[in-house]
Amino acid sequence: MAKAFDGIKIIDFSQVLAAPFAATQLALLGADVIKIEPPKIGDQMRNRMLPSRLADIDMASSFLAMNIGKRSLALDLKDPRGKEVAFKLVANSDVVLHNFRGGVVDRLGLDYAAVKAVNPTIIYCAVTGFGNQGPKARDAAYDGAVQAAAGMMANNGSAESGPTRTGYFPVDMMTGMTAAYAIAGALFRRERTGEGQFLDVAMLDAALTLQASGFGQYLVDGNPGGLFGNSSATLMPTADCFPTGEGQVLMAATQQNHVAGIFEEIGQADLISDPRFATIAARIENREALKALIIKAFASDSAANWEVRLAAHGVPIAKVRSVAEASETPQLQHRGVLQKVPAPAGFDDGLTLVGSAFMADNDGPSASGPPPYLAEHSAAVLREFGVTDAEIDSLVSAGVVGLPKA
Repeated sequence: MAKAFDGIKIIDFSQVLAAPFAATQLALLGADVIKIEPPKIGDQMRNRMLPSRLADIDMASSFLAMNIGKRSLALDLKDPRGKEVAFKLVANSDVVLHNFRGGVVDRLGLDYAAVKAVNPTIIYCAVTGFGNQGPKARDAAYDGAVQAAAGMMANNGSAESGPTRTGYFPVDMMTGMTAAYAIAGALFRRERTGEGQFLDVAMLDAALTLQASGFGQYLVDGNPGGLFGNSSATLMPTADCFPTGEGQVLMAATQQNHVAGIFEEIGQADLISDPRFATIAARIENREALKALIIKAFASDSAANWEVRLAAHGVPIAKVRSVAEASETPQLQHRGVLQKVPAPAGFDDGLTLVGSAFMADNDGPSASGPPPYLAEHSAAVLREFGVTDAEIDSLVSAGVVGLPKA
């Protein structure tokens, strides 16, 4: 049996979150991902972006999460000898992935035309903030700025808070998934046509796909959305966040049977026939009275128990959990999205990290190895691509290639 991308070599020039996450998704399905990093400093996420107790050894937790199963080659792309090595790798690989800002890749001489000249069937994926063309093509981008630019912040938050960004990185993660999907599609197309392909993946575009429903409302209906806080764009009072006797729940009760189930479970089944609450329009008109009624009833039990009790009636509901609580839920443990990853050298135990968001009956996603230390595989990778030991020694002495810390 074989995973989907066994035998596929990916040269990953990317850093930070979005594009590295794309390469990890493909590595989990068998691809051999060679991560190219600047000697001495490596990927920014190793030690310079998000706080981590492992930053001192260049293995910060967010780096680990974005680089499962890769091999690291420390290579100075600004040196002509480093670029020559890079092209040796590119000429014998299937995919090139980078997230260089507009113009940088041209200065490095690793643009699509140059890469295609040495490997006509290459799949070349460029991940940028705003795309490879257009007035913002050369602008820098991080997740938060794109949330603002794409309209996400204008629909996140409440009237009291004003527009807010998320506490996680949805644009980066969606961009990574988009790039992985695009590369998978291009590899499948190449199997049919024998042709390579240039893929232009923009964070801005990925942010819009996350909001496809909302943009549809605006483009078709002229409805720009707004700041609903924890309530729903449906305006239904039973789709909101509610306090309980212990903790909070988020309900998305939008259907008549959902509301009937709530009334039945709180011991007031006849309320579904009450003119104030019998229809969607009536419930919206009497939203404050209905919400007060639910809040009073929910005070009698905990969020965890209300989740169980109302789920039995088919009501979409969940306790509002912390990341720590969510990671320990039986359903997540059952699903396996929190994957066991082999321990990097020197770690006492293996790692548990987020893997792929699907399961398969055979040859599904799994970690083939741990995230790499900086330059951990430099010598081995170069030998695989025909670089002699004498040449490696010369490149190391010149600072073009890095080796692992002693």
